[in-house]
Amino acid sequence: MYQAAHADNRRMSAIPGMLEAPKRGSFEARMRVRVLASLYVAGATLVLVTLALPHAAGASEVGLLAIAIDAYAVGGALLRQAGRLPGWMLPLALAWGSLLVTGVAWFSAQSPSPLVFFYLWVFLYSAYFFPLRTAIAELALVALLYGALLAGRSPHGGAVAWWVVGLATMAIAAAVIRVMRRHVEHLISQLSDAARSDPLTGLPNRRGFRELLDLELERARRGRTPMSVLAGDLDHFKEVNDRAGHHVGDAVLQQVAALLREGVRQIDLPARIGGEEFAVILPGSDAQAAFAVAERLRCRLRDAFAGASVPITISFGIATHPAHAETAASLVRAADEALYGAKESGRNRTVIHSAALRELAGARDAREQRDIEAERYLSVVLDLAEAVDVRFSGSARHSETVGRYAELMARELGLSEPRVGRVRLAGLLHDVGKVGVPDAILLKPGKLTDEERKVIIRHPELGAQILEHPSLADVKAWVLAHHERPDGSGYPRGLFGPELPLEARIVAVADAYEAMTSDRSYRDAIGHAAARAELERCAGTQFDSGVVRAFLAVLDREAARADELLGAQAP
Repeated sequence: MYQAAHADNRRMSAIPGMLEAPKRGSFEARMRVRVLASLYVAGATLVLVTLALPHAAGASEVGLLAIAIDAYAVGGALLRQAGRLPGWMLPLALAWGSLLVTGVAWFSAQSPSPLVFFYLWVFLYSAYFFPLRTAIAELALVALLYGALLAGRSPHGGAVAWWVVGLATMAIAAAVIRVMRRHVEHLISQLSDAARSDPLTGLPNRRGFRELLDLELERARRGRTPMSVLAGDLDHFKEVNDRAGHHVGDAVLQQVAALLREGVRQIDLPARIGGEEFAVILPGSDAQAAFAVAERLRCRLRDAFAGASVPITISFGIATHPAHAETAASLVRAADEALYGAKESGRNRTVIHSAALRELAGARDAREQRDIEAERYLSVVLDLAEAVDVRFSGSARHSETVGRYAELMARELGLSEPRVGRVRLAGLLHDVGKVGVPDAILLKPGKLTDEERKVIIRHPELGAQILEHPSLADVKAWVLAHHERPDGSGYPRGLFGPELPLEARIVAVADAYEAMTSDRSYRDAIGHAAARAELERCAGTQFDSGVVRAFLAVLDREAARADELLGAQAP
């Protein structure tokens, strides 16, 4: 229930934020500007059509032509500045559009009835994209302009009746579209929550656990209360999968999750943070209280699986804020060190963190230390790569997709499973060097200057410098070379033919295909069919021909599988 309350709080706080102005340069900000520019261009085109067709004798052709030119100019300016327009200018542009609509009605010397639909388009845009106060301000402006126009035209049926009907239509339509958007935002919020949950157990996953930990740690700091973290790991769980199969292992994990949920308070937060790794956040609990909880959970789990073909036990490590750590990362690290102590001392026990455990951790053999260091280093650079993606495109989808494509190609080409995993890692990290590229270049909607291009083509070298760690030596080389070309015209070193590693060629194809099928600040996506054609056209020059063939085979197989699935689901 506590987790559900947290999720509801996040959803309720997220919805108003999604109706506020998005970050300048983001995909939603560019979309807002482009939609408004489209309204301007559509309105100007309709004005020209009106001039070309028979129209009222009293119409001012000069006035209408001036409005059309103005609308085209504003629409073009909005499109050019789509990624750089300050948020405060958009409501002004919308208000100016309402003035132009009124001018069209005035200069056309027609009944104002068609004008209602123009106003409706503008106001629906305001209701969908802007906060409520901005939408109300736009309604007030439209009401004023429309009322002034009706007063000057005196339409059949009375200006007041026209004004009431027109404004009521707009208000009802705007209310409907606003409710619809709130439903969409709620659905997006639910999908976001799903990304933070483990689908097998229903518990928060590692990402959800870290977010909840940050929240509870901040609450503990403000309230000056203790809080503890239990890090738990199932003992010899691999034997369950090896002897009974993964389906039994999954059932065991689900039962463990249920035992954890049932064995803690409603305010405690269990999570699954790895394969057989679990954690529990205990707000308001010091080390001794946490020890009592951990021992109760350990005994419940031991007794529940005592009669199984592979008896299951769990080891717990405990770390407490502020006694053992001050930050979320150091708290998790301290709990892991205590868990390591529990494993080293015989498993199926609970250990509270202490300075002696840190000394024990420091005495581990050199290989394990290197593995831990490499894992932490990898975690840092993966977080950095995700931050670069979010900064560039608003989500971490680009590098994740490149990694998935690279993995599929590597497997199609017959690479070993360990090598396939390394290629996927290279796909995830290929753009990490863009952390050194300024936003003005990274998000520029137009063509880059020669100086700006020199900056952008340095990102593979900067990425290789960031990946300067012995455990990433192979990945570093592939990231450095992923913009090289088989014909020698790539960068940064102009590698040619066999000098170019196969793994780098794989990442290059995955990166190019994902880029072509996704929107960018400087151009829109070209679609999957056009992207396939471009890969085939450039095979042998920009891309490796064998890699392209393997990728297209993967895409065909995935498409066939999707068609088969849709066919099976059809009534």
